[in-house]
Amino acid sequence: MKKLIKTSAFILACFLLANCSNTRYLKPGQNLYTGAEIKINPDSSAKIDNQKQVKKELEGKTRPRPNKSILGLKPKLWIYNLAGEPKKPKGIRNWLRNKVGEAPVLMSEVKLKFNNDVLKSYLISQGYLQAEVTGDTVIKRKRGKAIYTAVTGMRYKINKVTFPPDSGDLTHIINENKNKTLLKVGDFYDLETYKNERIRIDNDLKESGYFYFSPDHLI
Repeated sequence: MKKLIKTSAFILACFLLANCSNTRYLKPGQNLYTGAEIKINPDSSAKIDNQKQVKKELEGKTRPRPNKSILGLKPKLWIYNLAGEPKKPKGIRNWLRNKVGEAPVLMSEVKLKFNNDVLKSYLISQGYLQAEVTGDTVIKRKRGKAIYTAVTGMRYKINKVTFPPDSGDLTHIINENKNKTLLKVGDFYDLETYKNERIRIDNDLKESGYFYFSPDHLI
């Protein structure tokens, strides 16, 4: 049992040491990207109950993704660095580096403007119609992270659902099936729900013979 504990401690120490030494393989001017941090600042008129979940969803949409971690360690990156530059197109070193290992994800790959736009678009699609997102980076000891601050504003809800007047065959079918609508008063605005509602109406019309109708005809 003691031998097992010592062996496990030794392996853990090796991984910790390797994790610390990953940055020494970087070239001058390179910094290892460690991930994104999301900060949410709702204005005084807004309150986000599921802030932790929103942060998780936003973080998952940022690019690039950092090197894979296990308990804070980056074993794939360590293997990549340990293997070194292969001298042959085949062999164990080439296999370790390119198949098992993972190249370092660098801060230079982070595109703040792109991620700002992605996060803002996502928040708007979830009902935060006045959302704004800004990004910045922090680098220390050859490691860096991106920090995104989202000012969400209030989250809008559906206040009223109306359908076009029953003035013809097409609008008659739409009104006849409006009880199946996915849009519910009191629900938060959700772009995906609106898209699905258009598809629902399109399916109803196609079942009634309007085979060339398209969801794009609906606003």
